[in-house]
Amino acid sequence: MFTDGLVERRGEDIDVSLGRLARLRLHPGQGVSRLLDDIVLRLHVQEAEDDVAAIAARLRPRSPA
Repeated sequence: MFTDGLVERRGEDIDVSLGRLARLRLHPGQGVSRLLDDIVLRLHVQEAEDDVAAIAARLRPRSPA
């Protein structure tokens, strides 16, 4: 999950912004911290004009009961 500040850019259509995120090729199996760092770096979030928040979760198999 993420806020609009992660992808939106002033004067850019939201579909273009979301397309940029969708085109990211992320590596399966990397930890959630590395995943978020990779997204922030590749989307140039440091240049964002709005607040940015993103949440990632790792799914683990259920333990047998």
